[in-house]
Amino acid sequence: MSSPSSPRLTPSDPAWPDALLALLLSTGTFEAFLHELTLLTVAELPDGSRCGITVVRDAHAATIASSDDLTLVVDQIQYRTGQGPCLETLATGQSHHITDTSTEERWPAFCPEAFVHGVRSCLSLPMHGPAGLVGGFNLYNTRPDAFDEQAQARMGVFAGTAAGAVALGLRLADQARANDDLHATLASRSVIDQAIGIVMAQQRCPADQAFTILSRASQNRNLKVRDLAAEIVTAVGGRPPDTGPFDPPQ
Repeated sequence: MSSPSSPRLTPSDPAWPDALLALLLSTGTFEAFLHELTLLTVAELPDGSRCGITVVRDAHAATIASSDDLTLVVDQIQYRTGQGPCLETLATGQSHHITDTSTEERWPAFCPEAFVHGVRSCLSLPMHGPAGLVGGFNLYNTRPDAFDEQAQARMGVFAGTAAGAVALGLRLADQARANDDLHATLASRSVIDQAIGIVMAQQRCPADQAFTILSRASQNRNLKVRDLAAEIVTAVGGRPPDTGPFDPPQ
């Protein structure tokens, strides 16, 4: 299950959840896993189908994966107009289906634009994870009435199963970003501590007074404390401060 062209399990297979988890763990990046997931979805649908995955981040809906550019365009129409089946699914936690955008009367700002871009059928499915709604599975097709009841049921299972893997991937991505932020904070703290030590030695003062001197100097020069600290360490040490792990000279 390393690519859409390789032999695949189907959503109805009991081993499908384990296969998705294996795909998540074996794919190089979370983004690559999500893209692979959209391609696997399209392969299970009628010709002309597209797929995207939408999540809410910082109170805004965003597409985190898509099978093609048209999906991104249609998703953006929903975000811009503030209406459409995907946004309704995110708000209600229920699936929403458009048989034909040319005759659909709901979402009057979205449907005409989707029709202009060649999208006739839409199906948005909730992705319910262990901790609640993870996001929305957005399916589009260039033909009307492309998603019959059987396809809707099959994709409902697919979305529900994929939700766990997507939720895990999002947590891992958030943890990686948090670790990066922590490393940046620790690196900044290390440079400031080095500068405080230099000021203490030069002014023969305690650490709190040295930090006050450093803070006032940064305000007077309109610099961040970290940037001024880096200047001081560079001037005294003859090279930029080392913010990595301490490695004693050989």
